[in-house]
Amino acid sequence: MKHEGWILDLYHKAGQMVIWLKKTDGSCVRLTDPWKPKIHVGGSYRDLLDLACRPGLEDAIFVERYEKAGDRERSRVLEVEVDGDREAVGLARKLEQFGRYSKFRFYDIDVPSPQMYLYRRGLFPLAFVEAEETGRGVSWTLKDSRESIDYQLPSLREVGFEIRTEKIRKIRSFDDKLASFHFTRNEKEILALDSGDEIDKILGLVEAFRVEDPDVIMTHGGDSFIFPYLARRAQELGILDQLILGRDISPLRVYEVQGHSYFSYGKILYRETAARLLGRLHVDQRNAYVSADCGLEGLFEVSRTCIMPIQRASRATIGTNMTSLQLYHAVKRDVLIPWNKNQPEELKNSGELVTADRGGFIYQPEIGIHDHVGELDFASLYPTLMTKMNLSGETVNCTCCPDSENRVPELEFNICERSAGIVPLSLKILLDKRARYKAAKKAAVDEELKTRYDQRQAALKWILVCSFGYLGFKNARFGKIDAHIATCAFSRKALREAAALAEARGFTLVHGIVDSFWLRKQEATRGEYEDLCRVIRDKLRLPISFEGVYRWIVFLSSKTDSKVGVLNRYYGIFEDGKPKVRGIDVRRHDTPEIVRQCQTEMLDILTKARDSNEFRLLIPSALKVLERFVDSLRDGSVPLEDLVIVRNLSKNPDEYTHQVPQAIAARHLVAQGGSVHAGQQVSYILTSDRTRTALPPEVVGEDTVYDSERYVDLLCSSAANLLLPLGYDAKYLRSMFKGSQMKHAPVPQDHSIAATPPEIAHFQP
Repeated sequence: MKHEGWILDLYHKAGQMVIWLKKTDGSCVRLTDPWKPKIHVGGSYRDLLDLACRPGLEDAIFVERYEKAGDRERSRVLEVEVDGDREAVGLARKLEQFGRYSKFRFYDIDVPSPQMYLYRRGLFPLAFVEAEETGRGVSWTLKDSRESIDYQLPSLREVGFEIRTEKIRKIRSFDDKLASFHFTRNEKEILALDSGDEIDKILGLVEAFRVEDPDVIMTHGGDSFIFPYLARRAQELGILDQLILGRDISPLRVYEVQGHSYFSYGKILYRETAARLLGRLHVDQRNAYVSADCGLEGLFEVSRTCIMPIQRASRATIGTNMTSLQLYHAVKRDVLIPWNKNQPEELKNSGELVTADRGGFIYQPEIGIHDHVGELDFASLYPTLMTKMNLSGETVNCTCCPDSENRVPELEFNICERSAGIVPLSLKILLDKRARYKAAKKAAVDEELKTRYDQRQAALKWILVCSFGYLGFKNARFGKIDAHIATCAFSRKALREAAALAEARGFTLVHGIVDSFWLRKQEATRGEYEDLCRVIRDKLRLPISFEGVYRWIVFLSSKTDSKVGVLNRYYGIFEDGKPKVRGIDVRRHDTPEIVRQCQTEMLDILTKARDSNEFRLLIPSALKVLERFVDSLRDGSVPLEDLVIVRNLSKNPDEYTHQVPQAIAARHLVAQGGSVHAGQQVSYILTSDRTRTALPPEVVGEDTVYDSERYVDLLCSSAANLLLPLGYDAKYLRSMFKGSQMKHAPVPQDHSIAATPPEIAHFQP
C-alpha cells in the first residue's frame, strides 16, 4: 500500500523503526520498518577475531570503513547489530572493559537510531515522501529537498496545554491533586475540564487527546512538571496503563530522575528529561532552544536542514543540531563516528603558542559619543572562512598534503587540497540557504511570508554563530583546536586588510571586533561607504554589507575602569531612525521589568537627538525619567511582578556558602516542596525583611514588602550603563537620590570626546 505525506515523528521500538506520516488528507498513518542499530569496533585483526568468537557476538561481521575523517584507506572493523540504543552503549562498555580499555576503538555507539535511520535512508523530518509498505518493510521515494526554501509543510493541528492543581503548599508539587486541564488555540480556550474526581479528570484528558487529535502540543513546563505530574498521579491512582496521550498505544512513563545539570561554555546549565508523546510533537517552551526564539517555523527549518527528529531538535542545543549535520556527511562518506573523541591539539612550543592563541581581530573602541560613524559587517565571516578555506579537524595539518599551497597565515599550517572537510560540507547548506532566505525576505511583499523567511534564516543564523566555537570544543566529533586557531588567523588577516583598504580611502577606524568595524570620515556619503564595501568584497572575496551611518553612537566603558573600553557594549541610532543596542540591560534576559522600562524610556528620549550636542542637551530629560521611577519605587506603587529578577544557579541550593539572593530564593522553594537543581533559573524579589532578603514570586504574600533602595541601586546602575562615558557613574547618580528628593550635585567630569555643554551644568528636579 502506498501513502503520500510528510514525516512527522519517528522512534525505535522493538527492533523496528516506527514512522508517523502526516498524509495530504490530514490523517496520520503509522508505518513500521525493520531496523536495528549497528555498532562498529576497531582494533588489531587478531583481537577482533577473538572478540567475534565471544558468546553473543556470533553474528558479528567484518566490514570496511574509514575510521577517521581524513583517512585515505578503509580499515577492517567488526560490525555488531544490537537491539536498541541502550543495548549499544551497554555492550560497548562491556567490550571496553573486556579489552582493558586499550585494545578496541568504538564507533557509532551513541548516535540516536532515528537519526541514523534518516541518514541511511536519505530522509529528513517533515520531508514530503511516498511510502510503500512491502513485505520487507517500507520503500521510500523522496519528493522533497533539504536545499529548498519554498517547501510546503502540512497543515498541523496545534494546541496549547496546561493543568492546574489543588496546591497543598504555596507552590505546586507532585503531591497535589489535579484540579483541571485546559486546551487553547490561538490563545483562546477551546476545552477545559474541572468536574468529577481525579480519575475522571485524567481519563477525560485521555479522551480529549483522542478527540482533538493534535499534531503539536505546546506547553510551558511540560517536561519539568505537567507530564511527569500526570504520570505520577495516574500511577498512584492505579490507571497509569490508561494514560495514553500520544498516538502510539503506549502510556506515559514515570521518570525517577528528572533532568540533569551539566557544564557548558563556562556555565552550569540544567536540562529537563524530555516528555515524548509518541506520534505527536510536544514542544516545551521552557525546555526549547530554537523554537523559543524563532517559533515553529525556525524549529522545522533546523529539523529539516540538520536531519534531527523534531522533538529532539526542539530540546537540543545549537551545537547538537549542527553535529547532526556533520554526522550525516560522515555516514554518507562511510566515515565511522567515534564514541570518545581522542584527537589532541598539535604540539607547539611557547613561541608558536603566542602566535597561534590570539583570537579574532580586536580594535579597542574610542570611548564616548561619536557623530556620523558608519558600520560595516562581514556576513557570517567565520563560517564563510571555514567553508572557503576548507577548515575542519581533519583538513588542517593533514598528513596527505604536507606541501599544500593552502597555508594558514602567520602559522603556516598546511590545509588539505585533496578533499573537502566534513565541517565545510556541513556549513555550505546553512550559508547558502540563509543567504537565499534573506534575499527572499527582502523581495517578499506579503508580511506573513516575510516573517516566515525571517524566522527560518534566524534559526540557521544561530547554528552558524556557534559553528566556530564548536570547532574548538573538546567534544566536537570533527573539530580540532588547530582548525579553530586557523579560522582566527584567517579572520585577523581579513579584518587587517579591510581596515587598510578603508584607511587608504581616508576613513578612520573607530572600533573593530571580530567581524564588524566602525569607521569615520568627515562628510562621507552613503555612496562612499557602499563603494568601500564593493572594493573590500572584490579584493577579499568575502560577503560584506554596509549597515548604515549612525547619527551618533556611544561606545561604553568598563564598569570597573572608566578608561577601558568594552568591545561589545554600545548603543546608537542610524540616520533612518533605527536604534541599535548591544550589551546593556534592555538586552539581558535577567533584567527586572522595572529596570527594563526605565532604561527603555531613557533611550526613547536620548534617541531623539540628531547629534552628540543634542544628546547632551537631552540628558536632564533622561534623568527625569530615572527620578520618576525612583519615586515610584519609594512610594510603593510598583507591582511585584515588575521587580522579579532571574538568575541561574551555579550549584545546588545547599552547596552555596554565601547568602546570595538566588540561593536564598532557591531554599525557600525547597522548603515549600519544590525541586531545584544547579543550572536552573530561579526568580526572586528583593525584600526589605533582612532575614528573608530574597523571596521567589511563588511564595510572596500580601504582606511582602520589597526593598526599594536596592532597586534604586539597580536603576542607578542601569542609567550609568548608558551615561558612564559622559561622566555619570552609578555612585554619582546614587548621590542624587540620598533622600526622597533628587539632589543637586556637581556636574560630573565628562570622559567623552567633547566637554559637557554649560546648558546641563545644573538641572532642576
